[in-house]
Amino acid sequence: MGTLVALNIIIPWIAALIIFFLKKDIITNVLTFLMLPILIITAYFAYIQPHPSLIETPKWLDLLVSIYDFGLLSYFFYQGIIRKNTLISILATIQIIFLIIVLLMMPHSQTPNIYVDDITVMFYLIVAIIGVPIAIFATKYMDYSEKGKHSFVAIVVWFLGVMNFAVSVNNIEWFFALFETTTLASYIMIGFRGDREAINNSNLALWMNQIGGIAILIALMIFIKYNGVYHFTELLKHPEFVSMAALGFLSLSALVKGAQMPFHKWLLGAMVAPTPVSAILHSATMVKIAPYLILRIAPVIKGTLLAKLLIITTGYVFVVAAVIALTQDNFKKILAYSTISLLGLMMLAAAVGTPIAVTASLILIIFHAFAKGFLFVEAGVLEKVFHVKYINQMRRLIERAPLTLMFIFFGFLNMTFVPFGTFIGKWMMIEEVSNFLQHGSYILLIIYVGAGSAFLSILYMKVLGISVRKAHGIEKINWVKLPKTFNFVSVWYYVWLLAITVFIAPFIVDFVVPIAKSIAGKPEIYATGLTLHMYDSTLYFWQILGALIILSLIHILPYFVKFKADVVHPYNCGEKFPRHMETWNFECLAKYEGYFVAFSIALFVMVVVLGGGLL
Repeated sequence: MGTLVALNIIIPWIAALIIFFLKKDIITNVLTFLMLPILIITAYFAYIQPHPSLIETPKWLDLLVSIYDFGLLSYFFYQGIIRKNTLISILATIQIIFLIIVLLMMPHSQTPNIYVDDITVMFYLIVAIIGVPIAIFATKYMDYSEKGKHSFVAIVVWFLGVMNFAVSVNNIEWFFALFETTTLASYIMIGFRGDREAINNSNLALWMNQIGGIAILIALMIFIKYNGVYHFTELLKHPEFVSMAALGFLSLSALVKGAQMPFHKWLLGAMVAPTPVSAILHSATMVKIAPYLILRIAPVIKGTLLAKLLIITTGYVFVVAAVIALTQDNFKKILAYSTISLLGLMMLAAAVGTPIAVTASLILIIFHAFAKGFLFVEAGVLEKVFHVKYINQMRRLIERAPLTLMFIFFGFLNMTFVPFGTFIGKWMMIEEVSNFLQHGSYILLIIYVGAGSAFLSILYMKVLGISVRKAHGIEKINWVKLPKTFNFVSVWYYVWLLAITVFIAPFIVDFVVPIAKSIAGKPEIYATGLTLHMYDSTLYFWQILGALIILSLIHILPYFVKFKADVVHPYNCGEKFPRHMETWNFECLAKYEGYFVAFSIALFVMVVVLGGGLL
């Protein structure tokens, strides 16, 4: 297992170095494409190996990680100086001081620093199947008037290895190093274009995510002082003795990395970067560390005041981010807000901590990764091929970009309707929450899940509604020839999503349920053939197949139906009277965004102060 872990981490790094230094198109394109089968194979072999598995590492690696920590934080400090951003330098200085204290306090431990279990292997597969195609997409995307193609692709590929390393560590100090390495990667990628907006937004991402790093170091100091441990596995051995204050700070770091309000602006700022950055951040790396971390500590915080406050906070973000998304016109910002919203639901489900809720969280992580990778790839195609970035530019998009719109349509269906995984995850949460309705503190859950889901559905239909209209008299739509690389990545996601939806019952029972069992115990979910059962509810295969057929018809209907919009008014002397199809305008909600954010700050403080038991 140790060799497979090393391969999943090191292969992307080696490939990134070769791409970065050789800077040859043929090498960049071929090597990036070869990463797809190689990482899928190594992830698969890790999946079939016996786990969980604790893996010893050489002692010198501890020293190397500590040296790397100081080097990384010194780099942050230096960036604050040259960018003339005092806050970045101050936060880096605080981290350096706290890191010194942690290392001085840290007792010797025989516990291995690498831990590979079911959730680790799940992320290996997500990185391989969903992350690598984004790197492949980037090889063509960067050919469109973008500078630094090879450096950019190298950073994206390296980031995949960083994510694999982050989900493999058991030592929380090592996790801190990887947490801040993802901060470094996002800082570089967001500022890649080098213009003033990109630089400002990369600075924002850097200082905001450093707050998460400080929270981890504070948690480490508390864990070491009061529990004498600094490994995830040690925390789980004696949950009743673990410091809730430390867990509160770990949770805060997850909320920051997951761009939960009021720290959501760094992820919105990432939209100025090349679109593959958005795709990689939202799907396979970076923000997925947030639900991963909550799942790691879920068995310890389940049922505590901290868990309840996390549920209130993330549920609030799930609803409010979906509402704010309705006010946006930029397509990538709409996708970004929906990610912030769904990250809230993933963490909410993880914080509930029951077997069914954990299963729902895992399903949401997987299907959201597929759908967001898919949708951001299509956003990149719209941007580079059709020069479309805003919703008001998507009018009659079906006439100009029918294939791309078909893929977007399918991606939105995956985020909204039965029998796709995101819907299944929400359904599971509603089923589970119904068991808690006798407890007053959990009544909010059903409101959160229902309201947030409704707002997100309105959001996706709003975008589609303005895109599928065709002008009266258009008999034919133009099938624009797209680059093969774009088509390959789009079809790759399309086929995967379709396949795991058709076989969603065995996929959940055979793949997701064992992961949930290792975290929270066995959920009451089973399959008979291709039919899914949970508690007293059943999703029959004929319902799955029927829903897919109906959605397929809806999916292709706009290509064959003409919507008449220009008509002759009977009292207008035969002159045409123009009418236009529009979507609902939610601009009136934008003025309340400041109030939404202000309330989220109060919830954040509650998580740390009350949930952590600091009062």
